[in-house]
Amino acid sequence: MPEIFSEYNFLVSIYSLLGLIALSFLVFFITQQFPTFKEAHKANQIANKKMKEKSFYSPTVRNGILGSGIGYLVNYSLILPLTITLEFASIWNVLFSVFIILMVYDFFYYLMHRFLFHGDIHFFKTVHAVHHQMKNPSRGDSSYLHWLEGTMGVLLFGFTVGGLSLIFGKFDLVSIVITMWLYQEVNLHNHAIFETKTFPFKTLHKISADHHRHHVSFNKGNYSSITLLYDWVFGTYETEETAPLKRA
Repeated sequence: MPEIFSEYNFLVSIYSLLGLIALSFLVFFITQQFPTFKEAHKANQIANKKMKEKSFYSPTVRNGILGSGIGYLVNYSLILPLTITLEFASIWNVLFSVFIILMVYDFFYYLMHRFLFHGDIHFFKTVHAVHHQMKNPSRGDSSYLHWLEGTMGVLLFGFTVGGLSLIFGKFDLVSIVITMWLYQEVNLHNHAIFETKTFPFKTLHKISADHHRHHVSFNKGNYSSITLLYDWVFGTYETEETAPLKRA
């Protein structure tokens, strides 16, 4: 058995999954105490219910979830058991870990999204075109995608964590739980209907609106997932002037 597998600990992977579930429920419960989040949740539920009435919708979502599930299976069974430690270092270490994982992941996601899914290879453009059928997405539409895209996106996150652990060492459990929650929640919120533009919710509206600009057509920018920093750096950032939104 290779020496690296002597560090294999499936229990830490289970702990991270339980932590992710617990954090997700806790944040949802807390946010639903605020009318703004409660209204947004209801608006997304209504939009999603309308889409489920279309015969093509649910089978495609199931395929997208299946593809993502394959990626998560690899991450939780192979990558995370080798990259998580139960030793907690410090709050600063958590902040650094969360930041470096998400920013490195987003850099490679930007490249994959822009040059592979929107590039010159017809096969991958066809794969990604499934997701772009949603011109005005809601939160549930984040899973409306080809199974292969779902697998590739989740595996990219896992490979990012695994690769960085070879450089910085194992990440503590708290860092991984928070990072995975942010990774999932930002992706969901990107597709969400969130119309409140007043303080302190204006930023959340902008995050959602900027990703919706990407769905305006297959030729629009805003390729990043976590932050639009890389779109700004590489000149693919779309604004209301270049990609105006039209709500249904």
